[in-house]
Amino acid sequence: MNEDKIGIRSEVIGNKMVVHVQGNLDVHNTHKIEKDLLSLVSSSGKSILFNLNEVPFISSAGLRLLVTTLRHCQEQKIGIAICGLQPAVEKVFEIIGMQQLFKIYPDLDAALK
Repeated sequence: MNEDKIGIRSEVIGNKMVVHVQGNLDVHNTHKIEKDLLSLVSSSGKSILFNLNEVPFISSAGLRLLVTTLRHCQEQKIGIAICGLQPAVEKVFEIIGMQQLFKIYPDLDAALK
């Protein structure tokens, strides 16, 4: 996928709505998916699992989107977790302490167990 492109697709696996995110979560892209993402979360009624294995880069705008989604889930009493962090994204998560906000799994298989 082109670095300027962003996409999301979702699928229900068991009792989770898995949201696969593709592309850079940065200031140029997050606004393109925010409305669809929040709508998807609102309508799912299931725990949300973000699969970020196709996200090579995340900026503060992408982090804001994840935290906004987290708050949205908390308001609706919906669980939320993240899996599949690329090394650069994982480093950002570690630096700012995102593991304190989200349950983070190494990959999709681990998250679904």
